[in-house]
Amino acid sequence: MSRQAPSQPAPRGRPRDPRTRAAILAAARALLERGGLTSVTIEAIAQKAEVSRPTIYRYWPNAPAVAMAAFLETTGAAEAAKSPRTPLAALRAQLHALADAFAAPAGRSVAAMVAAAQSETELAKAFRNEFIARNRDATRALLERCIADKAIAPPEDMELSLDLIFGPLFYRLLMGHAPITRGFVDQLLAAVIPARD
Repeated sequence: MSRQAPSQPAPRGRPRDPRTRAAILAAARALLERGGLTSVTIEAIAQKAEVSRPTIYRYWPNAPAVAMAAFLETTGAAEAAKSPRTPLAALRAQLHALADAFAAPAGRSVAAMVAAAQSETELAKAFRNEFIARNRDATRALLERCIADKAIAPPEDMELSLDLIFGPLFYRLLMGHAPITRGFVDQLLAAVIPARD
């Protein structure tokens, strides 16, 4: 009598619904634009998105994480990074989208609160994980495409190049001594990854 292989356990809970995720992010974006980061609470998101609090926690660990995910989508950086244009133009568009986002009222609110936050708060962690890491990953992919297309020379150290691109952006963001503009982004790109002649 042969033994049957143990069956795989059924996944716990219902599968995640992309429409629910979109509704949560839309609610968080509306709250962010109307009242800044302090208005984005789990209770307010749940009420506006017409979902339960546990549903939100299935996607994100806390309200700052939801707010940062929503802010990331408002920048348009992810869409710019995936655009069909040349990799170098897509990279420029991605960083221009970030500059535009931080010039808007919601972006200034995010910048002010992140600058005031301690490094281990939920807000600071959400900013690092939801915003910085995702934009950095998108930029790395675009730089790799630029190298494959021979649009730029391969950098000696990819991670250092990414630091040199994002370091000045977030220095201006946190210190507030000068604006993040499209012109500043263009200067950064020209200095860090000059295009091949």
